Amino acid sequence: MNHYFISDAHLYPEWKHHPGREPLRKFLLELANKEPGSLWILGDLFDYWFEYSTVIPGGFTDILSLLRNLSDTGWKVFFIPGNHDWWCGDLLSRETGMKIIFTTAYSTVIDGRKTVMAHGDGLGKGDTGYRLLKPVLRSRWARLFFSMVHPTMATGIARLFSNTSRRILRKQVDSVPEYLAQWAADQSNRATELVITAHTHCPSIVNHGQLVHASLGDWISHFTYLKVGGGEINLYEYR
Repeated sequence: MNHYFISDAHLYPEWKHHPGREPLRKFLLELANKEPGSLWILGDLFDYWFEYSTVIPGGFTDILSLLRNLSDTGWKVFFIPGNHDWWCGDLLSRETGMKIIFTTAYSTVIDGRKTVMAHGDGLGKGDTGYRLLKPVLRSRWARLFFSMVHPTMATGIARLFSNTSRRILRKQVDSVPEYLAQWAADQSNRATELVITAHTHCPSIVNHGQLVHASLGDWISHFTYLKVGGGEINLYEYR
């Protein structure tokens, strides 16, 4: 069984240009034609997502349909929300067939390896300001307050603060921040063999002794995915 990992597409609504939308669509279509395995999306699939009880953001129908198709063909699809799409929920899960895992770091076994995976925001000893703000942004009260705002206005507000993708296009990151790299390396103390993180938009595979740390990159400028299976761990650029 092969396992695929992607993250940080930061999709805009489909009427706005996005360099990764078409490559991601083709990638999901190609997976559906392969022997079913598992697809793990480690957050920030959307540049902004807020889920009301009966309303979801418009402009993502193509991607939602492709994820649904993947689930219907026998693939196991998992989603660990990131800092841009943490406010997702049951409606997204029902539309796509994805299993949503709300956690900072998730432990499981992948291809016989003890694995820890995380989006990566606020981990380690860095990113101090965000680590202080993170519990507030993810609180029930913050979600309740935002749900009272009309969806059109809420979307406008969110996009004012969700300019990550456009900023990343102008500023390339050439290495995983030290605080996140150290957090990954420290997982070896728990007999972890594979750590997979996202968030930094920096694709890389680094060995820390017996532990492998894979950073997924993005679908804005790198278009990368990780494939784990048959005892191998490989990071590919989709073309």
